[in-house]
Amino acid sequence: MNSKTTKTKPPRPHRDFADDVDIIIHGYGPRVRVVQLWRRLDPTRNEWTYIGRVPPELCDIEPIGKRFGGGEYRAKLLGDWDTERRQEEYLEQVTFCLDEQFFPMTAETRERIRKQHGM
Repeated sequence: MNSKTTKTKPPRPHRDFADDVDIIIHGYGPRVRVVQLWRRLDPTRNEWTYIGRVPPELCDIEPIGKRFGGGEYRAKLLGDWDTERRQEEYLEQVTFCLDEQFFPMTAETRERIRKQHGM
């Protein structure tokens, strides 16, 4: 008889709003090792541009807006390296928006979009 073992994950931290990326990262504490950022290319399609890997201490609304500009973002919170699975532990994915009028798109973001999508 085969028995199936399940891996239990620690509970997600409490949040008042689903898109408070900085509060969610703070709730995980040192478990978050890196944040992988993606930016939605077009609001009418589900196409995302890889922005990069950001240390959790720099993943706050102001620094992201100033460095990459406004738009809809997806932050994948990643933990320690899992040697057995040969990848980082996936903690959670958070989607949030920054006002494009307040944070205009930066040259760095335009260059990433151009390289990845040939635009």
